[in-house]
Amino acid sequence: MKATIVANPSRPIGKIDPLIYGQFMSRRRWVADEGLYDPSHPRARPDGLRQDVVDAVAEAAPTVVRWPGGCTATSYEWTDGVGPAEQRPRVVDAHFGYAVGNGFGTAEFVAYCRAIGAEPQINLTTGTGTLREALAWLEYANLDTGTKWAELRKAHGHAAPFGVKYWQIGNEEWGRWEIGHTTAEDYAARAREWARALKKLDPGIKVLVLGGGHAEDMLDWTSAVMAEAGEHIDYVTQHRYWNFNAKTGEDNYDRIVQTGAIEESLMQSVAAVIDLVAYRRKLAHKPRIAYTEWNCRDVSHAEMTPGWRPTTSQYRLVDALACAGFINAMQRQCNTVALANFAQTLNVVGMLVVTPDMVLKETVFHALKMQRHLSGDVAIDVWNDCEATSVDNGRGQRLSVPYLDVSATRSDAAGRVYVSIVNTHRTETIDTTVAVGKGHSARTHSLQHADPFVRNTPEAPENVVPVTSEVAMQNGVARLALPPHSYTILEVVSGH
Repeated sequence: MKATIVANPSRPIGKIDPLIYGQFMSRRRWVADEGLYDPSHPRARPDGLRQDVVDAVAEAAPTVVRWPGGCTATSYEWTDGVGPAEQRPRVVDAHFGYAVGNGFGTAEFVAYCRAIGAEPQINLTTGTGTLREALAWLEYANLDTGTKWAELRKAHGHAAPFGVKYWQIGNEEWGRWEIGHTTAEDYAARAREWARALKKLDPGIKVLVLGGGHAEDMLDWTSAVMAEAGEHIDYVTQHRYWNFNAKTGEDNYDRIVQTGAIEESLMQSVAAVIDLVAYRRKLAHKPRIAYTEWNCRDVSHAEMTPGWRPTTSQYRLVDALACAGFINAMQRQCNTVALANFAQTLNVVGMLVVTPDMVLKETVFHALKMQRHLSGDVAIDVWNDCEATSVDNGRGQRLSVPYLDVSATRSDAAGRVYVSIVNTHRTETIDTTVAVGKGHSARTHSLQHADPFVRNTPEAPENVVPVTSEVAMQNGVARLALPPHSYTILEVVSGH
């Protein structure tokens, strides 16, 4: 099979917000609690964080981190996680029903984010929480007003405000499993009031509200929230999981590996709803889309018993291809998608498996790291001439999708053009001509393996790792043989 890709650096699509390369880390057991934060571990730092875990996360360089949840945020009492760590209580997580610690609280979370170069993103408690409690948390974190909660922060040893910019109102209230489950209309009214009050207290923050998670009602929920709260908010959030079960073998390969194209069609629909409501309401600014949870999910909540802890990999190569394709789609839709949190950082369908004895980098870790470090900040026009396949989008429709999923970006500061290519064909190498206009040297960075379902395991942690190769360029053209079920980024030195 043959294909031609033409990337045009002189035709920009738009600026890519670096916040699309974010992470989600809940406070739950084996993630923040006893995963990242584990004071008794021999590799723990004085602040209780495991140095080997921090180093691995920093390698992926997330730009924003969402915390404390997730479902576990719906009943979180932020006051349990401030003050001297030894005085903080262990409490029952009302969603999962088991005890968790509070050693990793607001101050520790913000310090962790700053240390790895990420923006902190706090998810406010709406299930059991009140607006008064939310405002108190915001005051504690961000204000220097000489008032009750700001003074409490100072008493806890933090004289300067934390300056947390991103605040999300609630989590998955559209889901029947959630504490605080409600209708779109009721949530929209609450979001409007909370957003107004939060921004009155701190006008510099950015507010995220819920836009849905199920494709069948996502557009209706987004429309209702936009109509009520659109003028007060900055982002409409979506949650997207692809329900891939790595235990089922080969079924769902096509559906999973074509995720980028399938999800992009839904991105465009959500963006159209936001555009329509913003136009009708004559909004002065238009909120953008934030995927505050996205992933190939492997473990259901029902499986996560109090004793459950992952000890081996949860992902295969095909999952890494899906993640790369989804980021490609976000880059192509950069004018509407502006923030995203891969769910999650570690253990609970995380990019890392963390046990007392190891930190294992999953296949998806490498796809996330590659996109983070090998992408420009400007999306550029790309023409993709490749044979297509037909795939079910999960909503009763068939889509014609090229076997090559492609995104192209440029970095003027680095003098680079990057072409991100997922070969989704399961069995065929695709001989591809890639033209980028100009370029005097190039190399490829690839994830590949003979088995699309191979995992990185404790016994073989480098089954899937990036391989870098030099590529000959002639008149701005590279010729690549893209292996089946592989991911490749072509990095071209284009000059300044």
